[in-house]
Amino acid sequence: MSRTKSQILLGLTVVFFMVHAQAAVPSHFGDKVENALACRSEWSTDYWRSYFRQYLQAPIRTWGEAEWFLAQDAELAGNRTEEVFVNVPESGALMVGALINKPLADVKKNIEDKMGFGFVQLAGPYPRWLSKFGSVLVEVGPEQTKWYCARWHLGNRP
Repeated sequence: MSRTKSQILLGLTVVFFMVHAQAAVPSHFGDKVENALACRSEWSTDYWRSYFRQYLQAPIRTWGEAEWFLAQDAELAGNRTEEVFVNVPESGALMVGALINKPLADVKKNIEDKMGFGFVQLAGPYPRWLSKFGSVLVEVGPEQTKWYCARWHLGNRP
């Protein structure tokens, strides 16, 4: 009976470490995604779809011309992230973004403090905040903010 208990305990320990090893994003994840969200890096849809699948597994949904992935609570510029997204290949835009469960003012302050750039509010019926690099913040709800970078296909890029 003691040997059986030891084997069960060993099996549970192995399963525990396998699950937790798969759930953790690599140390470079935050830096890479922050640079994309800040519009400070070039990217391709294929690159980000592959990158997110490699570290976050399959998308949880396809919505709004984007594939959405659970972000495994990755920290991006001091903000714990709920989900990340990338455009689908047939979209009219190249887009990488994140959904953060915090008010826009908190997210904005964290990004400005950690990354050293600011945002200005744009006028219009759908308030947005824009950085000089093209990074955008949008309030999705009182406790949710979307942070993204987008480039639209203008016919002069593949």
